[in-house]
Amino acid sequence: MAGLTGTAAQRIGQLLQAGLAAQKAGRAVQAEQAYRQVLTIDPRNPDAWQLLGLLAKNAGRPDLAVDYMRRSLDANPRQPGVWSNLGNLHLAEQRAADALTCYDRAIALMPGNAEFQYHRGKALHAMRRLDEAQKACAAALKLSPQHLPSLLMLGLIHGDAEQLAEAEAALISARTLAPDHPLVLINLASILRRQHRYADAEPLVRQAVAVAPQSKDAWLLLGNLMGDLSRHEESIQAFQTAIQHDPLDRDAHRNLARRLWTLGRLDNVFDAIYAVMRAQPKSARALDIAAELQAEFGFVDAAMQNCALALSLAPTDPSVLRRQASLLLRADRPTEAVPVLRQLLEAHPDNLSLHNDLALALLRSGDRHGARDMARHTLTAFPYDQYSLALLGTLSRLDGDSGNGEIDGCVAVFDLPAPQGWADLDTFLAETLTLLDRLHDTVNEPIHLTLRKGTQTSANLFAQRDDAPIVVLREQILATVRAYVDAMPDRPEHPYFGRRGKGLAFAGSWSSRLRDGGFHTHHIHPEGWISGVYYLQVPPAADTGDQSGWLTFGVPNLGPEVSLPALHAVQPKPGRLVLFPSYFWHGTVPFQDEIPRITIAFDLVPA
Repeated sequence: MAGLTGTAAQRIGQLLQAGLAAQKAGRAVQAEQAYRQVLTIDPRNPDAWQLLGLLAKNAGRPDLAVDYMRRSLDANPRQPGVWSNLGNLHLAEQRAADALTCYDRAIALMPGNAEFQYHRGKALHAMRRLDEAQKACAAALKLSPQHLPSLLMLGLIHGDAEQLAEAEAALISARTLAPDHPLVLINLASILRRQHRYADAEPLVRQAVAVAPQSKDAWLLLGNLMGDLSRHEESIQAFQTAIQHDPLDRDAHRNLARRLWTLGRLDNVFDAIYAVMRAQPKSARALDIAAELQAEFGFVDAAMQNCALALSLAPTDPSVLRRQASLLLRADRPTEAVPVLRQLLEAHPDNLSLHNDLALALLRSGDRHGARDMARHTLTAFPYDQYSLALLGTLSRLDGDSGNGEIDGCVAVFDLPAPQGWADLDTFLAETLTLLDRLHDTVNEPIHLTLRKGTQTSANLFAQRDDAPIVVLREQILATVRAYVDAMPDRPEHPYFGRRGKGLAFAGSWSSRLRDGGFHTHHIHPEGWISGVYYLQVPPAADTGDQSGWLTFGVPNLGPEVSLPALHAVQPKPGRLVLFPSYFWHGTVPFQDEIPRITIAFDLVPA
């Protein structure tokens, strides 16, 4: 307020106090009037601009909020709280890199603030820079050892890094501070669930439901946990309860529909979302959720109709526009998807899936140069993005590269003996198959995954501690992979060999059981580095000479515009382990046989 008279400064102080009182009492219009009166006296008043920004944020206008916060900082850049608030707005808009810049500015002005370090950890976590995110949360906890949000975030970061013991320890510390906090209970139960410690997780989830019965996250977790325990009716009821509390929760509708599908209850898959649509016929979100589910289950025309209705109600809604682009690709109209994806990516530059979808749309539209540039640009921001690597490999083959060199150097086959403690391989496999049989307790495959005509287990199979065959097989596979990694050539620039590190962590593991006519569509594993499959049971059809049931590499699954033949095939055999880069396209040749094909597959990342 430099240059203002004493009377003007006094009047500004009175108006700011009046605005704050009105804002605190929920009288947003009166508060805004007070702040704008301040700006008539002092157009660059930083306090008025930042308070207007908070009003805009609370009113659901993040675009205005960002503009007002920036005006405040233009007037006075030495406001750490405003920098942090601007970072929060960017983070909510999925602009994590911009958020990180704001948090760094706030910390430079006030280095001893634990809250700023915590938010910095959130931004780094959103950017998948997990090591740095851990350090930021550790810095926050050093400043404030009982900072509950940092402990919660540290648990989430460790969990995403597959450091489940460390995640559990952080969340146990959080629980000592807040034993009845719903989010603490939910996050700790989730980590225990990922370790197959269902008996330990269930009471925590039920406690969360008891202390926060309106929490849809608690009900969602209970639904997933009951599914893990094969208590499917309880699972369905939990998802339905989540929808009762939040009729427009996308995850609850998605999980309920998928659960009903896997149980063979096909007629009920859309019941819940159709009920919401009848109750809220003008809800763009309800229409968008319906379109997502209809597309997933193959009703693309109906999905397009609902998406068009949603667009008429909310033409600028990012979720609806995202659905439109996805459906245009699904309907083989990639050229129309390109401008929609460009618009979305401009607004959300840190969204990895938008990067990938735009590269795909460009490729399918015939713009190979644009697709290559997009994939390379994505890799500068997300250096280990497996989808971009897969696209670049496909583009190289389309340009004339045979692709055989990569296959020969990266795909490895090992025929493992029986682990120590078992007399022979057949005995070990039989015992392991008995354990897996109880986990394959559904009728249909997960509709959103690559398996067709079969079933697939949930959760992280190798995270469980109790069943000896699984635990021993995990260690045998890890030992084999370590030797495989040690033998990799020293090529730090290579997208696969260059990630070699000292440790390994499972990013996921599961069992698949294909029945007569079953197969896996061609796909990659976006969360992995090294992927692998171990064969426990192989149908006789795999020995007929026509590659029935074999694992094939090199066939891209990008749309009808891109057609390339397989580069390599591996015959499955009981006890055989196949390792390969997660960005390699791979799938399974369909087979006809009454004997199921049963495998354990997994992804590993450097630790």
